[in-house]
Amino acid sequence: MNYTNPAALPSTQLQLKRNRPPAEHSGQDPPLPKVSSDLVLQVFTHISLRRAGGSAEDYGDNERLIHLGRLVLDAAVTNILFNKRPILTTQEIISEREAALSDNLLNKWVVMYRLRQKLRCHPDFLPFLEDPKETHSIFCAYVGGVYAENGLETVQEWISHLLIGQDGPPLGLRSSEQEHRQPIEPPPKKVKSEQPPPYLSTPIFFASQPPPSPPTDRQRHLPPHMHPSLSIQQPLQHVPPPMPLPNPLAPAQPNLPFLPLFNQTATQRRVAVEYPAEFSGPPHAGRWTVRCIVNGIQKGMGTGPSKQIAKEEAARQAYYAMGWT
Repeated sequence: MNYTNPAALPSTQLQLKRNRPPAEHSGQDPPLPKVSSDLVLQVFTHISLRRAGGSAEDYGDNERLIHLGRLVLDAAVTNILFNKRPILTTQEIISEREAALSDNLLNKWVVMYRLRQKLRCHPDFLPFLEDPKETHSIFCAYVGGVYAENGLETVQEWISHLLIGQDGPPLGLRSSEQEHRQPIEPPPKKVKSEQPPPYLSTPIFFASQPPPSPPTDRQRHLPPHMHPSLSIQQPLQHVPPPMPLPNPLAPAQPNLPFLPLFNQTATQRRVAVEYPAEFSGPPHAGRWTVRCIVNGIQKGMGTGPSKQIAKEEAARQAYYAMGWT
């Protein structure tokens, strides 16, 4: 489309005036991030107002911000879906990102924040502002302005609130899918503590018990009926029943906390334990990552919505890795 020089048009022709009811803005909707007056003028200046023959420094329109905002918006939505729990597959991330960046949803946000009404453009271009491509450009231009002035963290938090809200699952995840994707806790393992059969003549020892001492010279010369190793040959009715075997997996059942057990065992065995922790993601929906370092070597790592949950998972992994079961 060929545009006339806007400088030659009356100023009233450059004003965008439309009689429309104000968009509904729920109190739960996140506020629009602020952009400084110098940059916001560029955000809301359409390319149709570019002067013919002007240099790049004189453009002052939103074309560069649209390109920047499109990349930032795509990265922000992808990062939100990447950190979503339960973990999404690559195809699920692509599918939900397409839903989050759909024309209908972007138009909803543009209407909600009244961004289209704030745009300055050539009068001949007013009928095309409802086009989905232009709607996408309007929103991306503002995203680019927010990123250029406030950085990625502000964009990430804003888009996360738009998609997820203060509470509730991210966009595109149905409740039935949520229930299907909930991790299933394995049932506690059961270890049978049965009495050993009569033919079992070799005693059972655990790693925590000392090995049997070798027989002394006196024991080697004892009569056969007095030798300790042959006592099992006596009638079973004269032998007291053996005590039930201890359950070696009792401390490691999934429904019991591992952290105090692991720390207690580490203290008893005189090993040094550290739990360095890191936080990533937006403040309202971030993830904690805690590593369990034993004597300078990583033995476990856990993640979770809280530091305690991640630390508990790291201790659980380290407990098994150390062979303390």
